[in-house]
Amino acid sequence: MNLLESDDAQILAQEMESRAVYLLSQREHGRKELAYKLSQKFPQSEDYPGLVDIVLDKCEDQRWLSDERYVEAYVRQAMEKEQGPYKIKQALQMRTDRQDLVEAYLAMDDSDWADIAASALERKYGDTAKPSQAKEQARRMRFLQSRGFSQSQIWKAFRNA
Repeated sequence: MNLLESDDAQILAQEMESRAVYLLSQREHGRKELAYKLSQKFPQSEDYPGLVDIVLDKCEDQRWLSDERYVEAYVRQAMEKEQGPYKIKQALQMRTDRQDLVEAYLAMDDSDWADIAASALERKYGDTAKPSQAKEQARRMRFLQSRGFSQSQIWKAFRNA
C-alpha cells in the first residue's frame, strides 16, 4: 500500500508541505533542521513513517529546500559575525547532514581565518596587539576560542598586529 493512498496521510502531507513552505519563506533551513521542526509540529506524522521525507523530497524537487544554499548562507552570516570555523562547523552539524558541503564552505586558509579573528579582537578590545600581561593575553585567547578559532589562527591574529 502506498503511503499517500490514505486520505489522512494526504491531508497531513499537504499540511506539512504548507508548514515547510512557510518556514522556508522566513529563512533558509537545512534538511535535518526542517525535518525536526516538522516532526515537532506534526507528532501524528510518526503514524506514517517516511511521510516527512516525502514532503522534504518534494520541497527539494521544487528547489524550495537546498542544503547547499543553507550552508552557504549560514557560513557567510557567521563569518560576518566574526565566528570561527569550529563554532560554525558545530552549529551546522546540528542542522544538516551534508558534511561535505560544510567542509567545502569552511575550506579557507588559516591566514584568512586569522584576519577574521583579528577583526573580532579589534572590535572587542580596540586593537590586535599582543598584550604584555599574561592574564590579559589569556583573556583575549579565551575570547577567540569561544568564537571558534584554533590556536594557530589565534596566534596569527596576534602576529598580524
